[in-house]
Amino acid sequence: MKDLDKVFKKNTELAWRIIDNETMIIPLDEQTVDTEKIEVLNPTATCIWELINGENTLKEIIEKICEEYEIEYEEAEKEVLGFIRDLRNKNLITLGGER
Repeated sequence: MKDLDKVFKKNTELAWRIIDNETMIIPLDEQTVDTEKIEVLNPTATCIWELINGENTLKEIIEKICEEYEIEYEEAEKEVLGFIRDLRNKNLITLGGER
């Protein structure tokens, strides 16, 4: 998954809230809340989560992370793509298209 023109959006079957720069994500499809399915994102992951809005391409997200955290593009690309892969594997985001 290196196509940086892809756009992702959050799964609509989730509830999420940002508290003290951390994001809690709770799947809504469960009858009872399974605490193992609750995701807690650290501040850096929360920044990426907020940028996943159905409009930003992966390249734009990576560039914004470079600016925000003053890191090299290659490092940001590796971290962002790994995080996106994890979110997709957990069905927390879906492909929204390409630009």
